[in-house]
Amino acid sequence: MADENLKSRLENLKKSGFFDDLIIRKGIEKEFFRTDNKGFISEKSHPQSLGSALTNRLITTDFAEAQVELVTPVFENTESLYDFLLSLHIFVAKNIHKDELLWPFSMPPKIQDESKINIGYYHKSNIGLLKHVYRRGLKVRYGATMQCVSGMHYNFSLHPRSLNNIVGSNDQKEIDETYLSLIRNFKRNFWYVLLEFGQTNVVDKSFVNNRDNNLSILNNSDLYLANATSLRMSEIGYQSSAQKNLQIKYNSLDGFLKKIKNAITLPFEDFNKIGLLDEHNEYHQISDGIIQIENEYYDSIRPKRSALKGMRPYDLLKRYGIEYLEVRGIDLFPGDITGISKHHINFIDLIMIHSLVSPSPKISEEEKKCIDSNDNKVIYNGMDINEEIIINNKKIKIQEQRAIMLNELKLVATYLKNKNEMHDAINFIMNDITREMSEQTFHDNGVCQAKENIKHLQSSDSIDLDRIREEAELSLNKLEKMKKNSKDEMNEYVKNYNSKL
Repeated sequence: MADENLKSRLENLKKSGFFDDLIIRKGIEKEFFRTDNKGFISEKSHPQSLGSALTNRLITTDFAEAQVELVTPVFENTESLYDFLLSLHIFVAKNIHKDELLWPFSMPPKIQDESKINIGYYHKSNIGLLKHVYRRGLKVRYGATMQCVSGMHYNFSLHPRSLNNIVGSNDQKEIDETYLSLIRNFKRNFWYVLLEFGQTNVVDKSFVNNRDNNLSILNNSDLYLANATSLRMSEIGYQSSAQKNLQIKYNSLDGFLKKIKNAITLPFEDFNKIGLLDEHNEYHQISDGIIQIENEYYDSIRPKRSALKGMRPYDLLKRYGIEYLEVRGIDLFPGDITGISKHHINFIDLIMIHSLVSPSPKISEEEKKCIDSNDNKVIYNGMDINEEIIINNKKIKIQEQRAIMLNELKLVATYLKNKNEMHDAINFIMNDITREMSEQTFHDNGVCQAKENIKHLQSSDSIDLDRIREEAELSLNKLEKMKKNSKDEMNEYVKNYNSKL
């Protein structure tokens, strides 16, 4: 039975007209790899036909030169968002190098030689070098292989009018508190997100080469954990043990920003030993703190504000407050050619609204430990019907708490204008069978699916392609006009980047 307090809250919001005027703003950032026709990470540079990775607002690169990152505009309905994301995939498929494929999984293909993973390169300018050095820093801190994990970032916010209806004012501090409240509840229920969105319980052996792990042998090429949900979010995945020491609880924006600033500016022993300069006297870290810059902070969700020229994320949040939330802990869904289905998009919205309308007290030290413990249990053993987590200080089997969460989400869905789509999303998630083991090796399965996907994408069309092509061409023009800095100027810029934080 769904929580009566939740039902009462929903009824009050319904009476206030909140659901009648609820508009969700949403966008997606997706990472994935270009590979050669045998499935190995491409050694070729970012195709010029995709535009400049530095100045293209829609198509860029992440850690590696071959790691494409797609960035959609903001939309107010799922259909439009999905269609544009699909259009970006079609455009990329038509403009990558000949015989290249697009890897469909979050975990990378077989990595034969880590040294051949080319780090993203952008431009001979201050900002271009900064982005490259940041990636060099990631490599020396964590290794190139770990950085080859890909995922889906989902950007969520409410239309200002909808936000006003639940906050009760346009005061930014109250808006910040509302979004922080949502973040805390999302963190409390992230175990559930891992359970429903996890798609990575198998990896190629090369991913953990020379690294300690607790994985079992699946076949001659692969390792796995039978009951795992998301090895991408595990200790072998996109994680940093150093960052866990930050103990960020999102109880206040000022508290969050103070910890982020300290994490950047205060030396951390392990990274201090690496040094800012390599043996050739070239920068390979921006700072020796726990994180080099704000974007290195890894978490399942982060408060954000849109970029403004000349301002960094810390300053934007400090001066203007929270504008939207970035959900990060989502594996690519191989059952859809874009890596995420319309049902998944709606389901995330449902989880976010549930987190928004539920009571959200401040997180204590004890609860933070409990949240982290629940996440770890689901990451490694979430599919075990006997595994337990702790909810409200009581042990409960994961599957029992999953049923409770589903009932609450079904209840929230009945109050939404698109309730039919939301209930369809719930049914889709519950019937997902993509986690079933393939008879092929992980790498071969990826190649097979990538070949099918590229064939389909290259034979498809979209009304958005002209718009995407224009942005690519415009980005090249912008790059051409950008000032090139001298080596000394670039090094000085990197050296001083964090000095005024």
